[in-house]
Amino acid sequence: MKRVAAEVSPVMLFKMILDGAKAEERSIARGFLKHIVAGFASGLGLGTLLVAGIFLMFGHLELNVPFVFVAAMLLQFGPIGGLIGAGVYLSRISDRSRDDGSASGKNDDDDEDRPGGGTKAPVTQANTKPTLPPPRSSPLPAPA
Repeated sequence: MKRVAAEVSPVMLFKMILDGAKAEERSIARGFLKHIVAGFASGLGLGTLLVAGIFLMFGHLELNVPFVFVAAMLLQFGPIGGLIGAGVYLSRISDRSRDDGSASGKNDDDDEDRPGGGTKAPVTQANTKPTLPPPRSSPLPAPA
C-alpha cells in the first residue's frame, strides 16, 4: 500500500482563497492575504530583535540554548503578527468614518449605513420613579 501525504502549503491555500473569491471580492481577499503575510513577516522581525536583545542582555551568562529553541521563540511572534495584520486590514475596510460622501451627508436619500427598524409603534415614556418597596432592614444603627 502506498500512502500519500497531502500537504497544503500556504501558497496553495492562498491560491485556493483567491480562486474561490468572486470578482468583486478578489481585491478584498488579496488585501487580506497581503496584510496577513506582512504581519507575519513583521512579527518575525520583531521577534528576532527581541530574542537578539535578550541574548545580548544575558551575554555574560553561559547560555547553551539549542538552535531549535531559538527558532521556536522566533516562530511564536509570526502568527501573532499575522493576526494583528488581519485585524488592521479588517478595521481598515470596515471603517465608516471615511469621507466618501455617505458619512458627510451628501447622499441623504441613501441610508444603508443607518440601522433600520420595521416598527411603527408609538413611543411611550418609561416610569422614572422605581416601584420598589422600601427596605425592611438597614445596615445602619437605628436612630435613638
